Amino acid sequence: MFEPWILLATFLTSLAIGLLFIAWPGLLMSQEHMERDLGARQATHTRPTPRVGGIGIIVALVFGCFYYADQLRDDLLLSLAAGLIVFFVGLREDIHRNVSPRARLLAAFAAAGLAIVLTRTVVPDLGLVDNSLAYFVVPAIAITLLWSAGTCHALNLIDGLNGLSSLYSMSAAVGFFMIASFTGDVDVQIVAGLLVAAMLGFFVLNWPFGRIFLGDAGAYGIGHVLAWLGIVLVARNPSVAGMAVLLLLFWPVCDTLFSIFRRRMTRKATDQPDRLHFHHLAVRALPLLRKRSRRSQFDNPLASLFLLPFLGLPILTGVLLWDQPIAASFALALYISLFALGYVVAMKYFTSYRFRQPRRLVPLSLSRKIEGRQNSPLSGTYTRDGENFDVLIYRDSPTVYWTLQAKAAGTGALILYGRFRNDVIAYEHFLRDAESVQAA
Repeated sequence: MFEPWILLATFLTSLAIGLLFIAWPGLLMSQEHMERDLGARQATHTRPTPRVGGIGIIVALVFGCFYYADQLRDDLLLSLAAGLIVFFVGLREDIHRNVSPRARLLAAFAAAGLAIVLTRTVVPDLGLVDNSLAYFVVPAIAITLLWSAGTCHALNLIDGLNGLSSLYSMSAAVGFFMIASFTGDVDVQIVAGLLVAAMLGFFVLNWPFGRIFLGDAGAYGIGHVLAWLGIVLVARNPSVAGMAVLLLLFWPVCDTLFSIFRRRMTRKATDQPDRLHFHHLAVRALPLLRKRSRRSQFDNPLASLFLLPFLGLPILTGVLLWDQPIAASFALALYISLFALGYVVAMKYFTSYRFRQPRRLVPLSLSRKIEGRQNSPLSGTYTRDGENFDVLIYRDSPTVYWTLQAKAAGTGALILYGRFRNDVIAYEHFLRDAESVQAA
């Protein structure tokens, strides 16, 4: 089925294009935009980095698909071609920074809609009902649109650590390859295998040192490919359980849905980035688990490896239960419950103890109670690189925002001040901005 030299050529094409942008980042990226990325709320990197790595992946994938075009069935080929819409919209955002999250999401829906029109393919059912959803056109189209666009958007949201999105994408592609081997869909196997080779060319540049990033073009484009590998498999094969395929897409989709729910609960705009995704918590966990008082430059790539079993286990489960819809449904519910529980536990633990040294006596100004004022348990004295900070997070009534006051211990100089919707967000602001204050 595969010719080794084609897989090698796909890998080298992706690698070469990535190296080109690393060597000459100014080809598409402006220095100003790359430096602005350092201040992004969700950023975890510390140096200007080009975020156009997705170009090499998509170009390499197109090259491989062109070679195998006579073996790809029309529904798969046309559905993948429709993804160029969201790829180019994402690329415009990567280069010009003038495409809103809502516009990118609409582009993902447009790509999904075009794929439906070109292929006349929708998700027939999830394997849980006797009558196909294809008989009910509107629900079938709605589910297919949400499946496709949601996967694109979800993959973009988990693209926050070196190697994380590429490790997940390669794992999911291997999962689709395995299910396609059970059903005999050789063309799905071909595309999945080519995607692994192309992603690998990017991965060696992105992990561990983050020399280049995937970018919106790569995240949305690859998300579209993964979504339609699953849709085509389910549409072609009644034996393939839709719930099992959703297990292959579990991590990014669940993280996205949980993020939307979390932001709704905190009355925060759902389209605004933050540093409260599961992978951000994983980065904070590593210094604590290794009993360090500060983060290392390797915590970012190590966190991706730390999360790999959590990414891979639902995918493995989906492959094993590919034709068992009821069992796959129970497994999906179990993983969702474990994800939610793990997130809540991690938030309560790591936001309370990250980089906190054994506390000395809290200054009188922090411990003094003022009538009607509620002090957050996150208030206290923190040590970073030998410097102490007296942090007070409070609100004067349950109906007002939380106030953050961070002072240099000893001098009493105010270094950070702000008002936030809840105390955790205020604490996150302190943890992030204290680093820039120290550097200054």
